[in-house]
Amino acid sequence: MKSILSKILALIITISIFSSCDEEAVTPVNPLAGLTKLSEGYALGASAKVQVWGVKAFFVGYNKLTVVVLDSINPTDTIKDAHIQFMPVMTMPQTTGMPMVHACPVENPAETAVNGVFPGVVAFVMPSMGGSWKLSTMIHNHKNDKEGTASFDIVVASASPAVMSVFTATTADASKLVLSLVEPASPKVGMNDIEFTLHRKANMMSWPADSTYTIEITPEMPSMGHGSPNNVNPTHTGNGHYKGKVNFTMTGEWKVNVLVKKDGTPVSNNASFTITF
Repeated sequence: MKSILSKILALIITISIFSSCDEEAVTPVNPLAGLTKLSEGYALGASAKVQVWGVKAFFVGYNKLTVVVLDSINPTDTIKDAHIQFMPVMTMPQTTGMPMVHACPVENPAETAVNGVFPGVVAFVMPSMGGSWKLSTMIHNHKNDKEGTASFDIVVASASPAVMSVFTATTADASKLVLSLVEPASPKVGMNDIEFTLHRKANMMSWPADSTYTIEITPEMPSMGHGSPNNVNPTHTGNGHYKGKVNFTMTGEWKVNVLVKKDGTPVSNNASFTITF
């Protein structure tokens, strides 16, 4: 009798464990946790309401943005199948003639939503001071096969410390390059992932990712007069992203010097980023 009861108890415990695991597996993920809604408007042609969320307000640098697309008739219906294209444009008034207009690097979201939302990136190259930014978001709603654009007048602030370096390469074509610091977002003592993106200005409205350069890093702690060992220079991993390792041996203010090379020849102008923790 005890043996039978023991088996029944073991079976109940096993079922309870698996049920608990199933409940944990289906726990919904909130893709907007920790984010702030930055802009909201309608893409009328697509019958869609568009929201743009971010970790913080728009800034000069690599902005990770999350787009939420809702049905404009039924706002509780989230659209998960859509083609989304960022179209950021800055207009700079001129004392004479037509105003100067330019865009900046973007990473458009994939067509399939991630947890019901569309992550993407806009790398703003300068603050709104002296001009005005408009972030247009084109939506192709696959649900009804219609297109529309939601446009937002936004303010882009300077980042302090700077997380982007825009410079003209010392090459024959004098390419204008945009170097953005992506990681580490939460630096710590020891080895940290370090990541940059590199984009090239093809013309005023086109800023493609560029994989044809190499990057070397040299971290130093100015207040202590030393660097650190075992750093790993970033290498290209795709879509203009370069990933490596940086070693911070203690807390404080670090300066990460970045040397960009083309075919082994330095082309950057003393780019560096300050990281304090």
